[in-house]
Amino acid sequence: MKKFFINLFLLMNVIYMNAQTGITGKVEDGENNPIPFVNVLLLKSADSSLVKGALTDENGLYVFKEVPAANYLVTASMLGYIQEYSSSFAIKGGNGSPVEIPALVLFEDVEQLDQVKIVTTRPFIEREVDRTIVNVANSIVSGGSTALEVLERAPGVIVDRQNDNISLLGKEGVIVQIDGKRTYLDMTDVVAMLRSTSSENIDKIELITNPSSRYDAEGNAGIINIVMKENTSIGTNGNISIAGGSGRFTRERGSINLNHRSKRFNLYGNYSINRAGQYYDFDLYRNQTDGDQRNIIEQEMFMRIRNHGQNAKAGIDYFISESTSIGLGWTGFWNDSQTRTPEARSVFRRQQTGPAYLETLSTIKMSNISSNQVGNLSLQHDFKEKGGKLSADFILGRFTRENDNELLTATIIPEDASNIPDGLVTQMPTNIDILTFKIDYSKTLWEGWKFDIGVKSSTVESDNNLTLESGPVGDLEPDPELSNHFRYTEQVQAAYFNVGGSLFENTELQLGLRAEQTNSLGHSLTLNQEVEREYLDFFPSFFISNQFSEKHQLNFSYSYRIDRPNYQNLNPARWYLDPFSIQRGNPFLNPQYTHALELQYGINSKIFISFGSSFIEDYVLHIIQPIDSRNAERVPQNIGTSQSYNLNLSFPVNISKAWKIQANLLGLYSTFSYQFQGTPLEAEQISGRLNLSNSILLGKGWRGEISGWVNTPAVEAMFETRWRGSLDVGIQKSFGEKWKVKLSGQDLLHTNGLVIFGEAADFVQNYSLDFDSRVAMLSITYSFGNQKMEVSPQRETGSEEEIQRTN
Repeated sequence: MKKFFINLFLLMNVIYMNAQTGITGKVEDGENNPIPFVNVLLLKSADSSLVKGALTDENGLYVFKEVPAANYLVTASMLGYIQEYSSSFAIKGGNGSPVEIPALVLFEDVEQLDQVKIVTTRPFIEREVDRTIVNVANSIVSGGSTALEVLERAPGVIVDRQNDNISLLGKEGVIVQIDGKRTYLDMTDVVAMLRSTSSENIDKIELITNPSSRYDAEGNAGIINIVMKENTSIGTNGNISIAGGSGRFTRERGSINLNHRSKRFNLYGNYSINRAGQYYDFDLYRNQTDGDQRNIIEQEMFMRIRNHGQNAKAGIDYFISESTSIGLGWTGFWNDSQTRTPEARSVFRRQQTGPAYLETLSTIKMSNISSNQVGNLSLQHDFKEKGGKLSADFILGRFTRENDNELLTATIIPEDASNIPDGLVTQMPTNIDILTFKIDYSKTLWEGWKFDIGVKSSTVESDNNLTLESGPVGDLEPDPELSNHFRYTEQVQAAYFNVGGSLFENTELQLGLRAEQTNSLGHSLTLNQEVEREYLDFFPSFFISNQFSEKHQLNFSYSYRIDRPNYQNLNPARWYLDPFSIQRGNPFLNPQYTHALELQYGINSKIFISFGSSFIEDYVLHIIQPIDSRNAERVPQNIGTSQSYNLNLSFPVNISKAWKIQANLLGLYSTFSYQFQGTPLEAEQISGRLNLSNSILLGKGWRGEISGWVNTPAVEAMFETRWRGSLDVGIQKSFGEKWKVKLSGQDLLHTNGLVIFGEAADFVQNYSLDFDSRVAMLSITYSFGNQKMEVSPQRETGSEEEIQRTN
């Protein structure tokens, strides 16, 4: 296969380009004066994907050279002006004279409302052809929040704080990326990282539900890409932000962003620190068999949590020439989370209202200290005269975590306490090493058709050594039966190709195929057990778009995806949550596969209606099941199949020039066919989610924001969740262009608690979780440097191009 792609790569370099021409145009103000240094982008009209970028010269002129035949539009933007789009136009091919676009006229982005200057901003939520964008940087209520709290407000995203999981459109298996690069971490570690990341360093969050074959096939629910802030203005710029507030417990955050850009160099860096208090108020009810009797178990605990997180980013881009650039970047995350549970009570009864025959009190101390550092070297070259583009990325990552748990239990009502250890002390150090290399090449063939090929190699090695001591307090001894040293290695070699272009007038087609060879080895040194897997999978993708009028567009997409088990889900080691509840992995867990389809209709690039469906095989779910008459475990299993259908409507509502609303409605219908401890079961559900975001310009530098979301009850196999929602408000005052002050209130009605009912066969487990979500925050930001200087084209590394390209 590698030889095949090498031959294709060489073939593309010698294909004669005869279907390209140039595009020229001019940008003027309202008085027909040329505007220099305007950022001009050439986009595909079918899906608004970026083709090329340019700056206007001193006479307001711009030019795009060697543009292949297709349907395009041009957009011009500059700070302080309203973005302008050209009408869609076609390049027919040939080597004739350049196509001249009518002048684009930019008007100042200022309106007089009661003699007060008002400047418009991006809405909190935007919908594009292939993705949903959450504009974090422009949100008032996001000021002083964490990345996890902002993500929870995104349409279709559900955060399970009890199990540290994230789902998208009702499906687990989402891949979280930072600046277009995978984290390769277990979802629990990803959630911990997002919980310690300040929103002040985040520009936007992209939700991509049906990626093309250029993306990794991993992630049956799609991709969540978190884009960190990076200033693109020429010169030296930056900002400093501090925030503080409180719910039941206080939180403090601070950040600094720096950027210096010239025509040859771009230096950037940022740092943020986050300290926050939190609590989890947890109640559990479990009903399970005990021979001919029943065991009714009730547990309650109050966990006090203190998080201390830091994250930093630094790098340099060097523009060797107009065609070649090289970049070197580093990102680091550090998190220190300490949890204290002074009293966790467990009560056992034979009948619902009967007397307790066993009661215990436990104290729990948990410590989770982690570090995640990633380095990236990127290269990009544009073969302008030959029409090809080459990008390469080399990524090296290191993740470490020290997870300790001390569980001390006293028996209050002893009937049979022989199997209840007085003390359980667990230590679990984890190391993960990540090595990734990828190279992508694209070239225009003929009449607007483009060919993309690429290869990628990734290696992930993890080492997890869990040691457990048990026994009477003060006399703990190592427990070899419950300890486990687990190593996991996974190598994925991938290659892909995409072919896309104009099938008919105003119709764009893209076909792709990705091949991934997976080799994995899970080795329990303690149990002397190995599970080795080797498999080759092919992942096709298909996209077609029709612009049947200037304001109406129809898109259809299909992709086949995989969700591989991560190292923690394969680790058979047991982790005690309390004396009667454990969590472990499953070394025999198989990947799950998903067929995903989506039909989308767009009106004027503002109103989007989409219908999607997915069909999952070997569906993976973390089930909760009894392991004896008293104890239960949470373990991932391939339980069966699932089908899901979603209907999504996104539209803006302009109440006035100063008051704008963005609405997103999501409806879900799902079916599950699964087995629970050998019993075949069926389940189906209908659920929905509503997101609303109000942006209100109040005048004299004041701006208000009211946003909220609500989830209806939903079912996932054996689990049912109840109503959830959040109402957030905020107000901002701008003092010139340098100072901004934000005051926000989050979850004002305190309705973001989690209530889950679980029932399957003869086993019932229900629980509720309340946490410190009702918070008031004050944020102050100072920006320095010339914020109105000319804008240079944004840096494009191989990984960022993968994210920026639309399907």
